[in-house]
Amino acid sequence: MKRLQILAGGLLLFFTVGASAQTSVEVKLKAPIDEDRGWCLDLRGGQNNGAPIGGVHGHTCYTYIGKGPTKDQAFMMENIKDQNEFRMVAFNDKCMTLFEPNEGSFVSIETCDGRETQDIAMNDSGQIIPEMTPELCLTAGSVVLPGGGGNPIHIMRDISFEACDSAINERQLWELRAEWSGPEEATAERTFPVNPVRRTAN
Repeated sequence: MKRLQILAGGLLLFFTVGASAQTSVEVKLKAPIDEDRGWCLDLRGGQNNGAPIGGVHGHTCYTYIGKGPTKDQAFMMENIKDQNEFRMVAFNDKCMTLFEPNEGSFVSIETCDGRETQDIAMNDSGQIIPEMTPELCLTAGSVVLPGGGGNPIHIMRDISFEACDSAINERQLWELRAEWSGPEEATAERTFPVNPVRRTAN
């Protein structure tokens, strides 16, 4: 009986560990505008000091260093795809949040609690859209600012939720990346086809 209990406990542990396995990914713009290392969602505060109190901005992706997504840029892929939840890996209880349901909204990182403003979907085109405001898309700002460190120096952009607009889709279409695949040809302007998938209410 004791052997069976140990075996059962081992199986339970195996399934628990298996169920909790997560893929760490960057959330990056499809278009490498002015930056061949890519633009990623990033916690404000620096690679080693990032904390979920200042929201997110756009920043040079760190996977070029060769160590995978860093803690201030790493999100759980399965949660994004299966739960419409942008949950951070290093801060497991923190999620990307629509701060206000209006155009120009700040993008905050707050405690994951299933609130409506954390129900944010990434559609097949790469638009990242809050379910409660489907007319808004996660958008990288047009102004580039110098960051800290890096060679060449890292650069930054503001991030906000703005009206979905095919004219600026190079700053509104995103993809997930788990590891560095080499530099992309940086371009000042690039557009992609958009065929947004809208959900209908049940």
